[in-house]
Amino acid sequence: MKNISIFCGAHEGRNPEYAKAAESIAKAVAKKGINIVFGGGNVGLMKIISDTALDNGVEVLGISLKSLHALELVNPRVDEIVVSDTLLDRKDEFMSRSDAFIVLPGGVGSLDELAEIMASNQLGIINKPVGILNTEGYYDHLLNWFNKAVDEGFISSKNLDELLVADSPDELIDMITNHQKPSDENWTERLGL
Repeated sequence: MKNISIFCGAHEGRNPEYAKAAESIAKAVAKKGINIVFGGGNVGLMKIISDTALDNGVEVLGISLKSLHALELVNPRVDEIVVSDTLLDRKDEFMSRSDAFIVLPGGVGSLDELAEIMASNQLGIINKPVGILNTEGYYDHLLNWFNKAVDEGFISSKNLDELLVADSPDELIDMITNHQKPSDENWTERLGL
């Protein structure tokens, strides 16, 4: 595994544990010698992720959006910045440049990125591990919704089983790096049809 995308907030949130978890996950990824791909921002948890990764000796690729780049909200320390015109282009860049994905606490953008990766895995567009770092139970309600959607027959259990969830950064990194992905040929089983 060469690159992991980390999706997270452009804010730090109210709970200081979110910032601590962002720093810990970036250190854990760097300790494995894996480079980080992130949203490019010089704010919030994104800044913590990129600065920590750079301080721990791995390469960092920022994938920014043209509108944010124009506001100079991009971390000037990162090794490379890709500027995308649209959110769809941006997510395509993440998917093509990453071997796995981690979602930290964040807002609508982080939720959108998680949904895009899960749907792309489900449809066989990609076949890459995706995990949630559930710091302080931040994603408990979303995980309950996922389970409700399985119970109600809207999401297959095979698809949801591919979502890796942990409270500990080290545990999540181990889960992702040791993940045995399903066969590319059997992706239709995830649809549950």
